[in-house]
Parts: sequence; structure tokens; C-alpha cells
Amino acid sequence: MQSIRNSILSYVKVRRSIGRSLLTKDENVLMQISQWMCSTTGSTLDQNQINERVIGLVKKFDKTEASMVTETADFQKDLSLDSLDRVELVMAFEEEFSIEIPEEKADKLTCCADVAKYIVSEAEKENVEKS
Repeated sequence: MQSIRNSILSYVKVRRSIGRSLLTKDENVLMQISQWMCSTTGSTLDQNQINERVIGLVKKFDKTEASMVTETADFQKDLSLDSLDRVELVMAFEEEFSIEIPEEKADKLTCCADVAKYIVSEAEKENVEKS
């Protein structure tokens, strides 16, 4: 299981290091995620990979203490982020995953697991629409 995880993480790092210059006009990171999800063996692994990226972003956020960040740590209660901090965090998620998170959806994202689930569900929706 660890080797699969390492393979995925190295794949993501390689894809990210290539940069956005290789993306076509109609393609974005969310589409790449959804295509990649179709070619993998299990959605749990995909969820975990996305979750790790989300947790990494939150840990890098200057207003959080990295040691406090977990999959289920509440942004407001556990990490003491106010509404403006959460807006900044949502903007970071949008930039990282090339998606738009509507305000009404963003208000419901209370922890890293919620964000990862939302990103995966949006990728799956986009994949279904493209099929």
C-alpha cells in the first residue's frame, strides 16, 4: 500500500512540476484529476491523495499551526480561523485545484475532509458531463 501511495505522490509531483503550460485551453487541473481518477483502481485512494494535498495546503497556511491540522480538524473550532481566514483558504483551494467553490458551498466546508470530498465530487461530476 505504501508503494502505491508513493507512486501516486510522485506522479502528482511530476505532473505539478511540469506546470500549467502544458494544459490546453479547455483543460484544467480538475479535468486532469477526473481523468486520472478513471484510470486508477479505487476512489478511496483518490480521496486520500486529494486529502493529503488539502491538508498540506492548510498546514502551509500562515495562520494555522501545522501540528493541529488533521483530516477532521474544524477550521473554526480547532484551528481558530475566522471568516476572512477561511475565505483565504478557499481561494488557495480554488487556485491549487483550478476550481470555483461557490460561497454557499464554501460555508459548508468545515474541515479538510469536507474540502477533499467536495473536490472529488466536482471532478466526478465533470467526468460524467464529459462522457
